[in-house]
Amino acid sequence: MFTLRFDFRLKPDSPATMSDLYDAALDMCEWGERNGAVTVMFSEHHSSPDGYLPSPVIMAVAAAVRTKTLTFNVGALLLLMYDPIKLAEDIVVLDHLSDGRVAYTIGLGYREEEYEMFGVDKQYRGKEIEERIAALRYGLSGEPFEWRGRTIHVQPKPLTIGGPLIAYGGGSKAAAERAARLGMMFFPQTSDPKMPKFYDQEAERVGNPPGLTMGPREGAPTTVFVAEDLDQGWEQYGPYMLHDAVSYRGWMGKNNNSASLSQASSVAELRSENGPYRVVTPKEAIELIKEYQSLPLQPLCGGLPPGLAWSSLSLIEEQVLPSCL
Repeated sequence: MFTLRFDFRLKPDSPATMSDLYDAALDMCEWGERNGAVTVMFSEHHSSPDGYLPSPVIMAVAAAVRTKTLTFNVGALLLLMYDPIKLAEDIVVLDHLSDGRVAYTIGLGYREEEYEMFGVDKQYRGKEIEERIAALRYGLSGEPFEWRGRTIHVQPKPLTIGGPLIAYGGGSKAAAERAARLGMMFFPQTSDPKMPKFYDQEAERVGNPPGLTMGPREGAPTTVFVAEDLDQGWEQYGPYMLHDAVSYRGWMGKNNNSASLSQASSVAELRSENGPYRVVTPKEAIELIKEYQSLPLQPLCGGLPPGLAWSSLSLIEEQVLPSCL
């Protein structure tokens, strides 16, 4: 009925510290497990002034050892910033450690700073990521293979037969077609109905199964907080959500098709948008679950102090979830 997502942006004037956010996120994963979270996502970016999480696999390790049944998704995993062979080894170890509870959604990335930091030639990034995807998947097969003139054999084999789920994400026709051509499940970042069509057409062309697309619903929010007093809720949560919204728009551009893109430049605009970022009452949260089958929570959005985040989660536990069982 709900999902959790963490990226660890830290608004410059937040009273929280990065350690506070990391610690709280692990506590919140335990809370999510107790209360039936569908999954937890750890996102990735690099060299962000507000501390955006650069090492989601490490966070997934920490969360896995604090939980027993909760599933996790590392996404988007920016594969161009990794040695795929070493990454395969790390994924194998985590697969055993977590009893197969961690999946991955690979993304191409879009920030020039990240390409430069990791020496990625943007001109050849499409070809390069496909080669690295192939190496990663071969590595997770447990069998020896040749890659770039070297014999590779990642051991031990993963616990999950064939390796953990490795999906692909993006918001372009090229991303949909790449996922289909490589036989990967596709998670579009947009509700654009053309994405599944692009995927299915390419899958059928190359002989892969169609229909392996799962994206956001049209009109669904992507970050929700719950408050009994909406004015107070927007006063508390709004500045942190605005930091998140403005930061993403600065990276993605105003014309990006992401379902989480906001055009707001103030808390008032963010509220009136009634778009991806919302503060709702418990009753409204119940209605969102009924309409969209899930409530997307980003409880530490923008570096929100954990105490405020727990206020929203407590209301969800006490007044929302019991009505949805």
